Amino acid sequence: MKAGRPAGGPAPAAGEAEFAFEGYLARAVRMPVRIVTLLLVLPVRMAWDALTVCGRALRRTLWVPFARVTGRAAGRLWHRVLAPVLFALFVWPWVALWRYVLVPAGRGLGWLGKTTGAGVAWVARSLWTGAAWLGRSLVLVPLGLLYRYVLTPVGHGLAAAARALGAGLAWLGGNLVVVPLGLLYRYVLTPVGHGVLAVMLALGAGLGWLWRWVVMAPCGLLYRYVLTPVGRGLVAVVLGTGAGLGWLWRNLVVAPCRFVHRRLLKPTGRGVAVVAREVADAFVHAWRVAGRVSRAVFRFLGRVLRFLFADPAVWMWRNVVRPVGRGLRDGVWRPAAHAVREAGRSVRAALAAARASVRETRAELRRALFGGPPAGSPAPEPAAEPPVPDRRALSGGGRVPWVAGSPHNSTTTPGTFGSKRDDADFRTL
Repeated sequence: MKAGRPAGGPAPAAGEAEFAFEGYLARAVRMPVRIVTLLLVLPVRMAWDALTVCGRALRRTLWVPFARVTGRAAGRLWHRVLAPVLFALFVWPWVALWRYVLVPAGRGLGWLGKTTGAGVAWVARSLWTGAAWLGRSLVLVPLGLLYRYVLTPVGHGLAAAARALGAGLAWLGGNLVVVPLGLLYRYVLTPVGHGVLAVMLALGAGLGWLWRWVVMAPCGLLYRYVLTPVGRGLVAVVLGTGAGLGWLWRNLVVAPCRFVHRRLLKPTGRGVAVVAREVADAFVHAWRVAGRVSRAVFRFLGRVLRFLFADPAVWMWRNVVRPVGRGLRDGVWRPAAHAVREAGRSVRAALAAARASVRETRAELRRALFGGPPAGSPAPEPAAEPPVPDRRALSGGGRVPWVAGSPHNSTTTPGTFGSKRDDADFRTL
């Protein structure tokens, strides 16, 4: 029974049956490796979590507002400056060229081409009609008469003469050429060819007999009684040498290598695999445990910082700064601002009255020097005073409402590290 599996237990799987002896090694390595990896990974995980929190805070406080502002500025710059300029520089010239130059020119050229084509077609039809009438009257009709009354009788006469001449030549060729050639082939060429063929057959038979008994027979004897035994001996020597070399390879190389692989490399590799697997599992486990430890530490630090700084600041803001600020706003700032506005209105009214008196004095001097306007002309209307801007108080007791999604808005879901706060904040008044 192998170590690592109790007696009477369930049969291990294929992988477990092969690596069953590694149980004690894995148990001996697991805990020290996990402790060491936890000590090594915990500072890295805490630094990673701290960097992650800082990055998220920078993203919320700097990058997102900067991206929104730059995006809006870039959008306005594009829609109000770059897009009109680019349209005016690159698009509108081509549109104007197409609309006001190419389209009218194309229409004019099309009309001119259509008119010219109609005229050319009419002229061509007229010329073709005249040419067809002239060709039919001056060429086709005379050629038809020439073919019918001149060429046809001449051709019939020439055909009859050619037939008579061909018959004569055929009779002469049959009696002067074909008959002598047939006699020459039958009584001269055929006997001579038969004799040459008999001589060639006799010569071939003699050469074949010489090849068989002078060349083939000695070569067959040489192959059977000399080359075959020598070849078999060489094959036996080669096979014996190969068998000896194979036995030496198996016993001097393969067997030691197999023994080293089976007794040394394979157990060492299994141990290294177990250690590597345990180290990898220990790193994963240590990363998770370090994450939990880091989360607990940062939660504790967040609560401590909130207890030491945020809660006192909020209490100070809610119970000291905000009442004092509202008292200053209602008791000092608003009366002072109202008094300043009333004084400004009085000064503007005095200045308007002074400007009106100066204007009337200038008009009286002009009338005294150059005369008044003609009778019945309408009097000039007095200049309207500039509208006074509406400075009504803000709703909600003068507090600026928070936007949706703000951590201080009453509709925002409370965060992980604290409960929901009202609109009071120590950063704004």
